[in-house]
Amino acid sequence: MIETTPQPPRALVVTLAMERRTDWQIMRAEQEAFSLLDTLGIQVAGSISFYVKEPSSATLIGKGQLEEVAEHRRFFDCDIVYFDTSLTPRVDRNLERALECPVMDRNELIIEIFASRARTREARLQVQLARLQFLLPRLKQSTAAYAQQRGGVRGAKGEGERQIELDRRRLEAEMTRLRREIGIVKRNRDTQRKRRLASSTPSFALVGYTNSGKSSLLKALTGQDTLCEDKLFATLDPLERTMELERGLTAIVSDTVGFVSNLPHSLIEAFSSTLEEATLSDVLILVLDASSDDVDENYRTTLSVLEELGAKDKPMILVFNKGDLPVSNEVAVSSIRALHPDAVMTSAKTGENLDRLKERMRNEARRIVGTTKVTLAVDDTEGIRKAYASGKVIGVDYGVDSVVFTMRTR
Repeated sequence: MIETTPQPPRALVVTLAMERRTDWQIMRAEQEAFSLLDTLGIQVAGSISFYVKEPSSATLIGKGQLEEVAEHRRFFDCDIVYFDTSLTPRVDRNLERALECPVMDRNELIIEIFASRARTREARLQVQLARLQFLLPRLKQSTAAYAQQRGGVRGAKGEGERQIELDRRRLEAEMTRLRREIGIVKRNRDTQRKRRLASSTPSFALVGYTNSGKSSLLKALTGQDTLCEDKLFATLDPLERTMELERGLTAIVSDTVGFVSNLPHSLIEAFSSTLEEATLSDVLILVLDASSDDVDENYRTTLSVLEELGAKDKPMILVFNKGDLPVSNEVAVSSIRALHPDAVMTSAKTGENLDRLKERMRNEARRIVGTTKVTLAVDDTEGIRKAYASGKVIGVDYGVDSVVFTMRTR
């Protein structure tokens, strides 16, 4: 008996330039598509790119381009054709009919990646809802779609409900149930978050392009275990850790879902729980992969998503992570450094310059909580005891006759 290992599905990647895009931008889009497909376990068998001057309302691309895609699919023996853009349900159906194989667009691919990475109940609920929102307008008629499923009320005219109508109703009912469950989870999380905000503890949110090393950096800063994988979207759930910046001064550091260019709006809405950490935190720690060829594009993408979330103007510490690896794009790194001269080059792997990053975080935390100096006589034992008992002491300077306490005011 011969055992065979199931082969991963093979995909043809179609990249479209809907506006003026340089060859480098198209190549970068292709490479990102390759990484996304690899994350889902789909093998890239071939790729092709087109400039689309006037998109077709039926198939997005022209007739000649469609024939070329079909030829490439047959030549590379592909199971799937992936279009690195968002397709309408009508275009999706027409392309599948013309290419005689499943078609996947960028929204569906990212939703499926999120589904494969979801671990907590909340993340799974959110992915299920995003999936159904994507599927609902794409319900397809089968050959028996117009067959009568059940009769109408006696005496009424009409053939009763059709299969597609039943399917649509079931999906809408399931979406209502998921929204209700997500609402319950969200209320519980909001209650926990209100308690955290009421504690006046400074909060930092790690944000950045997916796979830039945010989770590894969180683990290195706090010394607490987190999931660290060299994969896109390793973190989908809000992940908070507490770290002591100095005596009497602690901070909450949150990891967030990695950003990616053209993140589907349905997922921005569905994963609001983890993205909210960026909007509600006191300070953002923007993490860039210093070894990436596309560090400048990743920087712009991150700023774009932050702007969409309404968090672009928050205080920010910029970190170049993976400093233990060679810098691939010196020009881009230098350009970003010119905008952020106090940026920190770190390595979560080796611990390089983590002390500098912690010092930046300490300064920001002191600014947030506010500090004041309290001077007490060295023999004022009761006053000194009360100062320490307050839990707000973050620094002490003993003199000959006096003690100067640096205390947070918040």
